[in-house]
Amino acid sequence: MTAKELRIVTNNSWIETGPAVPHEIVFVEGTPMEVLDKTEELLQQGWRLVSAPLPPNVPIMRGPYRSLVIEKNDRQYDRDGLIALGKARDRYRMERENHNLPEPGEDFGVIDRQMLQRTLRDAMIIEAENRN
Repeated sequence: MTAKELRIVTNNSWIETGPAVPHEIVFVEGTPMEVLDKTEELLQQGWRLVSAPLPPNVPIMRGPYRSLVIEKNDRQYDRDGLIALGKARDRYRMERENHNLPEPGEDFGVIDRQMLQRTLRDAMIIEAENRN
């Protein structure tokens, strides 16, 4: 079995390719909503959504950063991923409207990076289990 080809779609400048994140990074200028938009575009070009499109709690959802993991797919479209992104987009709109959104800062950048690293670790664990 070959290793997964993963990419990171992010607007978080605190995330860089290195030992903790050894995958190609697709950097998106803009908001978490624009990260969802770029991810949706890639899911229509042979990629599959690996990470959950929504963060684990509302304060993080209102934060300025979002990083998603996608995997090269043998199908042209990731139907389930596209549906999940659509639902996430609706929830983001609801949670971000009429709220004072925090400014980008190191705390939110570090939290997003830690969530990304956990997702990557979990993806690698699943891949290793499938090999055995």
